[in-house]
Amino acid sequence: MNFRLTDAQQKIKKRAAELADREVAPHAAELDREDRVPFETLERMADEGFMGLCVPEKYGGAGADFLSYCLLIEEISRADAGVGATLAVHTSAGTLPILAYGTEEQKSRWVPPLASGSRIGSFALTEPNTGSDAAAIETLAERVDGGYCVSGHKQWVTNGRVAGTMILFARAVGGATEGVTAFIVPMDAEGISFGKHAEKMGVVSATTDDVLLDDVFVPEEDRLGKEGRGLRVALGTLDPGRIGIAAQAVGIAEAAFRYATGYAAERETFGKPIAEHQAIAFKLADMQTKIRAARLLVHEAAWMKDEGMRVTEAGARAKLYASAVAKEVTDDAVQVLGGRGYMKDHPVERHYRDARVTEIYEGTSEIQRLVISRGILREHTESLEAPGGVEETRPVVG
Repeated sequence: MNFRLTDAQQKIKKRAAELADREVAPHAAELDREDRVPFETLERMADEGFMGLCVPEKYGGAGADFLSYCLLIEEISRADAGVGATLAVHTSAGTLPILAYGTEEQKSRWVPPLASGSRIGSFALTEPNTGSDAAAIETLAERVDGGYCVSGHKQWVTNGRVAGTMILFARAVGGATEGVTAFIVPMDAEGISFGKHAEKMGVVSATTDDVLLDDVFVPEEDRLGKEGRGLRVALGTLDPGRIGIAAQAVGIAEAAFRYATGYAAERETFGKPIAEHQAIAFKLADMQTKIRAARLLVHEAAWMKDEGMRVTEAGARAKLYASAVAKEVTDDAVQVLGGRGYMKDHPVERHYRDARVTEIYEGTSEIQRLVISRGILREHTESLEAPGGVEETRPVVG
């Protein structure tokens, strides 16, 4: 078993860390205060090839593996979780679904602008009355000559106002097949407007908006996958997307841990640094241990995706644990700083706010537990049905 990153992965991690420290972190507090998207930072990431890092070279990307992408998300999120969220949604939710479910024509037409960063990707699934129950969406795509006419209201669309392309989910009606269907939609299409801009607790530098659709025409050739099979696209997108959010959570936790450690090493009470007091020393030890465990779950899930394996449960495990660690570690970091940790003068206050959403978006922690538990039962059933598996796995009763 080899836990060592390849030379290529180490180089990407180093480049990402340098860009994060040099161009992202110095502006994070200002962006948080101003609720502003850092377009200049996104341009620099595009120049580095980071907007299409794990996109094949054939479609204008850097051709790196998914683990390299997770390393990138962790480092950028360590500097500014909002920028990390922008990049994560652009890549895993706005670009990779086209590669996974699109036709060759769709890949060639839509992916290169996304990979270059000239267009930002977004993902519109959630609605005012629909969250975890994706099958209940109310946005309608009515069959018309040559395509669909879409009307509805999408909520909390990350990158909404800044996106050039949107993966849209609507309920197809009036055709041979009805049901949730996925579409690729340019954000400058006639009939698209924006509603409420969300004022969030954290990840503020990632814009989150309501998207309104009023008789938006979507050509037949811009449907993503088969009609009525949109849930397959949505759930298949969320599986690897959760690994990216887990990487973001690790980055947030790492940032809080580093700051708390530095503070504890310098702050003195009773004649010595507080890091030498057992109460603080043990807290730091627990924080680091949790972060490393979460990172390993992320790397395992990313490796599985690169190997072409099913990642539904692995992604859920990584997100469930890493998001909990982010919340716990940022809370501990605030405690290490005491009253100072509650002040906006210190970044742990921002990390604390940023961490909270990682337990909510791309599937709540409750949904992750549901996914994992279903996987456990499926594996148990499969083991019972396997030759010779009944006697070995069936529990003894009585």
